[in-house]
Amino acid sequence: MISLKGRFFRWMVGLQNINPIEHPDAVRKMQKTAERYINDKIKSGYTLEKCKTVNGSRYQVIKKRGSGCCSKAIYYLHGGCYVCGLTYNYRDFCIPFCNIDEETEVILLDYDVAPKYKYPTQLNQAADVWNEIINERGIKESNIVVGGDSSGGNLVLALMLKLRDENQMMPAGIFLLSPWTDMLANGKSYEKNYNNDIEIGQKKSGLWTDVKQRILNSDLYCYIGDADRCSPYISPANGDYHGFPPMFIAVGEHEMLLDDSIVVAKKAKATGVKVVLERKPEMFHTYVLYMNNFPESNETYQKLIDYVRSLISGK
Repeated sequence: MISLKGRFFRWMVGLQNINPIEHPDAVRKMQKTAERYINDKIKSGYTLEKCKTVNGSRYQVIKKRGSGCCSKAIYYLHGGCYVCGLTYNYRDFCIPFCNIDEETEVILLDYDVAPKYKYPTQLNQAADVWNEIINERGIKESNIVVGGDSSGGNLVLALMLKLRDENQMMPAGIFLLSPWTDMLANGKSYEKNYNNDIEIGQKKSGLWTDVKQRILNSDLYCYIGDADRCSPYISPANGDYHGFPPMFIAVGEHEMLLDDSIVVAKKAKATGVKVVLERKPEMFHTYVLYMNNFPESNETYQKLIDYVRSLISGK
């Protein structure tokens, strides 16, 4: 049974519902909210460095204050339907990764957002910063873990497909928090959880064919542009995962995107990839981002920290 604090935060998140039928201005609503949290705020005891690659791709680096050159990295790709910029809450979420050991830093991609910048802009920038981490910052692939939430999870999988297809070395592992992997919304959970999903769903409507099509045609999918939704680089649920590194996936049982995670986990396991799939009852989209606020989020976040530590510290 969900905790009292969990219920409260589920209600709070529900106030930010972005169902495009009830909220035709959903994208602008998301952007306005995000704009309030775009600043250089950083917690005491840590440093923030804002960087650019030679190609102009932006990224941020977080370290424990006093740290020197780090040999390990968590490379994080943030969510927000590809329409919201990098906000300080993602830095707060990632800071504990710096405490894994003295050699670990966090690198956050600050990609250009839709609708002005569409696919493959974000994927190209993710790959550009990946190359920067390897070639300029001198961190070995085996000492990097890549993670992301929602559309950031989509971008993590697309980046892995790109690295694999180009015969590049993979990171030590990846983690995905409520990843958005199917741009055609084929999973049964889209219909099953349409009334349960507090962020994207509707309480008093069913996901009828016309309703689903209106959602798919909405601005929530604007980053795709004229590209093929079936492409594995856009809908990683359509890809295959041979050669992928180990992965940790966390998803809420009340998400419309539940099957987006389940399909990826099943396909990855079928190719021999080691997968941890954390399914949390009654939880909502990207619930893990609310760590330190309610027990269910804390429990999964601690499992995530332990998982990442095991990949890059050997403990």
